[in-house]
Amino acid sequence: MKRKIQIAGAAATLLVAAGAASFFYGSNIGANADATDAEVTAAPSGPPPAPVAVAQAERRLLAPHSDTPGSVVATHDSLVAAATSGKIEWVAEIGAEVAEGDIIARIDPADARLTRDDNAAAVRRLTARANYLDSFYKRFLSLGEDAGESAASLDEMRSNRDEAMESVKQAQVALARAEIILTRTDVKAPFEGRVVSRQTQVGEFASPGVQLVRLVDTRRLEVSARAPANLVRNISPGDTIRIANGAETVSATVRAIVPVGDALSRMLELRLEIPETGWYIGSAVRVRLPAKTAKMVTAVPRDALVLRADRISVFAISEDNTARRVDVELGTAEGNYIEVIGDIDAGDDVVIRGGERLRDGQSVTIATNLDEPVA
Repeated sequence: MKRKIQIAGAAATLLVAAGAASFFYGSNIGANADATDAEVTAAPSGPPPAPVAVAQAERRLLAPHSDTPGSVVATHDSLVAAATSGKIEWVAEIGAEVAEGDIIARIDPADARLTRDDNAAAVRRLTARANYLDSFYKRFLSLGEDAGESAASLDEMRSNRDEAMESVKQAQVALARAEIILTRTDVKAPFEGRVVSRQTQVGEFASPGVQLVRLVDTRRLEVSARAPANLVRNISPGDTIRIANGAETVSATVRAIVPVGDALSRMLELRLEIPETGWYIGSAVRVRLPAKTAKMVTAVPRDALVLRADRISVFAISEDNTARRVDVELGTAEGNYIEVIGDIDAGDDVVIRGGERLRDGQSVTIATNLDEPVA
């Protein structure tokens, strides 16, 4: 009997312990459930604001462009030739820089000097004879009828004097020509430039017209390009054109349009003035010509475009700093700007960095510095 009472007491103790454990377990479950509900209530309803960089859409004058090849050329590029004959005594070295008027070649002046002296002597001789005949004629003319000379004789005296004076003038012209020929034995640079090549060597004999050196002005450069008439008709002298030499791009001014097409290619030549660039003569360049007349359009930076397989869109920023996706069509492009056709107006802020992961209607934070990193 006593043993049955002990077993019953132990069973009662186990029941009490089990009940307590169930109470505490249920309390913990309820607490955890309440905490989970509170967290769900406090969680945000959407993604956090996205950091972006923006730029404004603008009204710009744009035109489609087409590239045409061109070459850098010198405004002055001459094959300097001899203007007189003689043995060549000296020629400037290749690569020499010369100023306008510097001697670039020298021809033996001996023959030219002798010719000059001969003509100078002829001038003196003929001048002396002309002076004598003039005095002779004036002496008889002053005597009048007492001279006993007929009118025919006086006319002959006057004719001889006039002929002698004209011979003097002729001899003076020959002397002046001989002086010029003598000065031409020193071949001078017609402009500032650099000697590019020798066309003849010391010791050879030069005749008038024989090429001596090639002289190129390496400072004043321009670009020569050829383009079809449908591109040339969209530009005029004075227009500004972009020219690229590799990765370097400069603005050039159209100096001239040669309105004569090549019979084979049907291309017209353009000449464009370029600033000091350090480009080499003969460098190949790309000249960007407008394919159509420029027009005023709404344009955005190219970085604003979000490209997808089925659409092209731009994210505009609303007044409440939310992103508004606008599907657009593309038009004329020039440089970093491209025309957009859609619900975008000039002055609208558009996302240029950080737009790849944006959603329509998502809140954004705008970076004040475009160089700031955008997540």
